[in-house]
Amino acid sequence: MLLLTIALLFIFIKLIDFSLKKYTRYDETIYVPSLVGLNLSDTKDTLDGMDLKFVIIDSAAYNPDYNRGDVLSHQPKPDSEVKPGRKIYLTINPLTVHYIPLPDLKNKSLRHAISLLENNAFQVGDLYYIDHYAKDLVRFVKVNNEIVSKNDSLPKFTKVDLYLGDGHDEDAIVPNVVGLEFRQIKRKLNNHSLNVGPYYMVDTLVDTMRSIIYQQKPLSNEKVPLGTHVSVWLKDSLN
Repeated sequence: MLLLTIALLFIFIKLIDFSLKKYTRYDETIYVPSLVGLNLSDTKDTLDGMDLKFVIIDSAAYNPDYNRGDVLSHQPKPDSEVKPGRKIYLTINPLTVHYIPLPDLKNKSLRHAISLLENNAFQVGDLYYIDHYAKDLVRFVKVNNEIVSKNDSLPKFTKVDLYLGDGHDEDAIVPNVVGLEFRQIKRKLNNHSLNVGPYYMVDTLVDTMRSIIYQQKPLSNEKVPLGTHVSVWLKDSLN
């Protein structure tokens, strides 16, 4: 009788365990797809097909590289392992964009132009150098490869590319950016007539802007053409 009771208890426990695992879909794992760049309709279709859900938690500063409403980032990150039914939290490009006039940048120094752009809610894009006797003097500016002028109405946070005089110089000396946070290096490289990018990072990186540079190319003190893009490799600031 005791053995029968133990056997029945064992079977009961196994049935409960099996039922719980079936209910929670214990053995099922889903890898989160990359949703960056998708609109909300495509995001819903993608996640519905994988038995996942989404919640919009924020709108970031407008990014002109993406359409309004496109996903800019999400948590959990791509390739994270999750269970069916998990909610994916989205940060999207704003649906409503505010337009503001471009400040007068022509014949301003590089440092002054950067200050004007940042103070007026624009972003500094890439630096390009053209033949002109005055080094780092703004000759004209472009957005999406089209020339724009002062008072042109542009979306807030638009990236503005600066076309600068080369002072009849050809080269710049690369500064050392290893050990700096990623968010610090654009201003430093721009001040040396250089650009950021491309950049490379590990999959587990939590915060790109606060990540640390552990490698760069070209190396510091190398002589390179004005406007060269300096590649950097990033690691988590906690590592």
